[in-house]
Amino acid sequence: MSLQALHKDLLKKWSEKEPKIDQLEAALQAIKKVLSETDSESAEALTTITRDVLEIDALVAAIKGDLQAFSVSISSVMSFYSTLRHDSAQLYLLQGLNLMYLLVSNRLSDFHVFLEQIDQSIQTNNPYISTPVKLEQWLMEGAYNKIVLTEKNIPSPYYTSFIRIMMDTVRGEIALNLERSFKRLPVRDAQQLLLLDDQPRLTQFANERKWKLEGSAYVFDNEEKMETNEAPKSSLDTQRIARQTIYYAKQLEMIV
Repeated sequence: MSLQALHKDLLKKWSEKEPKIDQLEAALQAIKKVLSETDSESAEALTTITRDVLEIDALVAAIKGDLQAFSVSISSVMSFYSTLRHDSAQLYLLQGLNLMYLLVSNRLSDFHVFLEQIDQSIQTNNPYISTPVKLEQWLMEGAYNKIVLTEKNIPSPYYTSFIRIMMDTVRGEIALNLERSFKRLPVRDAQQLLLLDDQPRLTQFANERKWKLEGSAYVFDNEEKMETNEAPKSSLDTQRIARQTIYYAKQLEMIV
């Protein structure tokens, strides 16, 4: 197939209501090969095709939650954007996703360096950009409840994987600190402290962490947890949130 035909096929697959990731990856692989060998297209056509390929490649990685692949693809997108005479229609979406990636990877210095390249009014008013900006601020403040609410109010479905990674990491850190701080924690308090929507989600979470349920409370072996010195798998810094959550937990314990 010609480059133009491959481009048309890629856009058709991408425009489907529920794009099939395996087919998209195959289409991307095919067009990348031809694109690297093509010199017959006009500069304008090559720019358009390259932009679409790079953007879709990054968005597919975002959908899959593949941070390693996204790191490579978003770097290519940002480098390509720097060569364009006119901004892409997807500019702020991809910039926002890059900020989300830097945030969940705990690359806060890179996060702020990249953010400085974006106009202040865009940071404030564009939801693709303001979302990671607010999340970073709430992480620093320990405003866990606001982060959880963002999970239900994201500016694009492409943010879902990054929010989930962040929430899994935060909840893991909170859970670890609860395990170390309490010998007994009522189920209702555990659900509230982890800000889980319902009992089934708490049950699943507790089972994954092998929490022992006695009556209406979870019972923890603090000494065993201290010995294992377990740490969250992600590098996201959640210590401030954990400390604040334990403070609230202690207050609940006093009330009960």
